[in-house]
Amino acid sequence: FAMDPSLSYAMPMLSAISEQKTMLTWTEKDEKGEVAFCLAFSENKDLNFSDKKVIFRGMGIGNSRMMRAKVLVKKDGKLVAVFSNREEVPAEPGKRPKRASNIVYCESVDNGNTWTSPKAVDTDPAKLVRGFFDAIVLPNDEIAVVYLKDVENSTKHEERNLRLALTKNAVFQPERIIDPVVCDCCPINLYLDKNQHLNVIYRDNNNDIRDMVRMVSKDNGLSFSKPEIVYQDNWKIAGCPHQGAVSTQNQKEGYLMWFAGAENEQGYRLTTLAGKKLAIIDEASAKEPWLTSNKSLSVLIWQQNKNDEQLSMVAFKKLANGVSSETQWLENSSKTMNVSGILLEKQLLIAREVLGENKKNTLAITKANI
Repeated sequence: FAMDPSLSYAMPMLSAISEQKTMLTWTEKDEKGEVAFCLAFSENKDLNFSDKKVIFRGMGIGNSRMMRAKVLVKKDGKLVAVFSNREEVPAEPGKRPKRASNIVYCESVDNGNTWTSPKAVDTDPAKLVRGFFDAIVLPNDEIAVVYLKDVENSTKHEERNLRLALTKNAVFQPERIIDPVVCDCCPINLYLDKNQHLNVIYRDNNNDIRDMVRMVSKDNGLSFSKPEIVYQDNWKIAGCPHQGAVSTQNQKEGYLMWFAGAENEQGYRLTTLAGKKLAIIDEASAKEPWLTSNKSLSVLIWQQNKNDEQLSMVAFKKLANGVSSETQWLENSSKTMNVSGILLEKQLLIAREVLGENKKNTLAITKANI
């Protein structure tokens, strides 16, 4: 599809719909600040994407590394878009305006041509911040959305807890608190392990020790195991790192990656789902990791300065049988931001923002041989 030079493009995300079909989602902002959440499809594993389809357009749409807007595909082909939407809350006399946002969803039954109006996942009418979310289709074809939500009437600065909203017969049910004390501003990650159990990966807050934990549900989100630390970082910080985890699963192994600033070993940790450390990327310019898998192989993608020009490029490693390969570089990928990717048999498809002039970024999609 053609890109409009008057628009600024952001947060491209690739998803494999089937062995032959790929979906790309992104947002684009016009000069008035209005944001459109869009998608396009590619057939036959090529780079030729269809004309874009607009899911929703508005001034309050949020899409960033802290909470990526997502489009989920259900077994019956229905598309469900989940994204953050900011609300305008009138300020009380003499007070600052209150922040508020909802996690909303739209549905399409005609391959993205038309969409329902956004509805809130959380039916609580309170004007609070809800964010840092993730969403996934469960094995029973229902949808789970996890997010952090303000604790109403809290006297602390940015006190939030971890909530879960599940659909039943495609209708969202009342939210539940699944952990009352967590790190307040770190993104949450959801994924299904090889047993198709739902894993929730998030940063805990235990007296300012901000280690990554996971809890597991074997019944599609109805109940969860006790949270367990994935890897003992012992990173103590009196504030929120604003860093979440990424995950992936192939037929044999699950992988997790996150940042920790522990004094003895600062950097991005790569571990198995069981917590076995495989690698650490401690280069100061490394950022924004992404994990993807096919049946037998997984790939870690991230951004890093390759030379002294201080221009971020795309780097990647193959992960097989618990071993990571040497770092490879995506050629001609300088000025990169916000990468994502999918692994198609022996080719890696990478989408990224490219830093443009006048803060108007564009999108690029590239194939790399694995």
